Amino acid sequence: MLKTQIRGSITNRKIKKDASFFSTEQLKGDMKQRAIRAGMITSASQAILFFLRLASIVVLARMLIPEHFGLIGMVTALTVLIERFQDIGLGDAIVQRKEITHEQVSTLFWVNLGICFFLAILVALSAKVVAWFYNDHRLIWITVVFACNFIFSGLVIQHKALIRRRMRFDHFALISIFSTAFGFGVGIILAWLGYGYWALVWKQLASSLLVTVLAWSFCPWRPGLPVRNAGIKSMLQFGGNVTGYNILFYLSRNLDSILIGKFFGAVQVGLYSRAAQLTAIPVTQLFEPTKNVSLPVLSTLQNDPVTYRNYYEKMLAVLVFIYMPMIVYIGIYAHPIVYIALGSQWMDAVPIFRLLAISFFTSPIVMLYGMILLSSGQGRRYFLWGLFTNLSTIIFFIVGIKWGVLGIAASWSISTTANLIFSLFFVFKGSPVSMVSTLKNIYRPAIASISMGIALLLTYEFISSFNVALQITLSILLGSGSYFVIWILFPGGYKKIIEFASYPLSALKLEKRTTPNGTI
Repeated sequence: MLKTQIRGSITNRKIKKDASFFSTEQLKGDMKQRAIRAGMITSASQAILFFLRLASIVVLARMLIPEHFGLIGMVTALTVLIERFQDIGLGDAIVQRKEITHEQVSTLFWVNLGICFFLAILVALSAKVVAWFYNDHRLIWITVVFACNFIFSGLVIQHKALIRRRMRFDHFALISIFSTAFGFGVGIILAWLGYGYWALVWKQLASSLLVTVLAWSFCPWRPGLPVRNAGIKSMLQFGGNVTGYNILFYLSRNLDSILIGKFFGAVQVGLYSRAAQLTAIPVTQLFEPTKNVSLPVLSTLQNDPVTYRNYYEKMLAVLVFIYMPMIVYIGIYAHPIVYIALGSQWMDAVPIFRLLAISFFTSPIVMLYGMILLSSGQGRRYFLWGLFTNLSTIIFFIVGIKWGVLGIAASWSISTTANLIFSLFFVFKGSPVSMVSTLKNIYRPAIASISMGIALLLTYEFISSFNVALQITLSILLGSGSYFVIWILFPGGYKKIIEFASYPLSALKLEKRTTPNGTI
């Protein structure tokens, strides 16, 4: 009798602990403070990651040759497709789900891990096919080693999702910073020792290994045995739609490198991949943390449409305020930026860099629109939205390859414009957010950024007569000054700038507002 009572007491405590751990109800009471704290942590961590990634590009680009980067790009362009299956959307399903249990997450853990083991074997067995496709035997062992990444990913999908669900962005930031720094250090040492492209291979593997160790250290949850009838059917359906989108997203984001590698070789892939990575840094540093923070916040607020809309519009407004002028600037000053970041041997990447910058002016907006569907649990519509946006990009790539690498780069700009127009008419139906309100948050930074670009173009010939360091200094002063002056000329523009400056990383702070359902 006593043993039964003790076992019952332990079981009840475990159930309460699990319920407390998986519930997000306690997060709603101080959402404002949590969002501000998340913004401060994410802003600081992204600044550190920015310098780490930039340092990685600058240093490794001078220690290795374009062909080395091209070999890695050729392999990852093909293997990333298989990576789309490893999560099968269950990480986002855990974050988005209103209520989850220990049994559900445990079952999903073993499902994901089993899938990742299968994918690791599949990738390793496909190594000779990859080498045959590109006609380069060096790709065999690169592909085999990359297969190990799938096992590491399978071990952390649920842990990282739970960290995001509970909005522990301090832990998420530490995982990203330490793993990036560790991988960078391994890559530098191996490149210095003369390992060539293997430095890039082990750089990525070392980073994945540390992510696994840290995720298990920061997340106290440990999986139990899988349970039948755990109630994961709806999560699998949601995850299936997300996976379908991810596959299409992969094709649209990697077909360019595959086509370039097939028809033009490793050197052109190296130039293209470095230009793409360098161009993406400003947006990635803003968009990725915004998505990581905003998805759990918006998912928590999905039953509170007024607060949901306020948060989303604030996030969008400040994000475009920051990144739009940056994209215009790097597009105009592509030459000195590539020279400083990559070195003189990479100057053939300048026209590619400039064309890709044009596409980044609107592509983050399209991705943010998709977050509305994802956070509100509209998995089916999310897949259909991705079907159009990604297939249109693929079609433009197939057409653009006729004009070589520059044709592929130009295809991005055309496809993102088409996808923006489609998203405006598809995403907002049935959501708390309206098309008109989002356009109001976009038009001022767009006009101010384009006007700033005109000012930079008019003075480009004069500023380019100075040395590279002075060019960057003068152009940044002129660009930022003209951008803020144009903003102040808008009605209420000065007030808006002060508002944006009052909270960190735009989209991550919620002002206290009274709503029909209460306040946050």
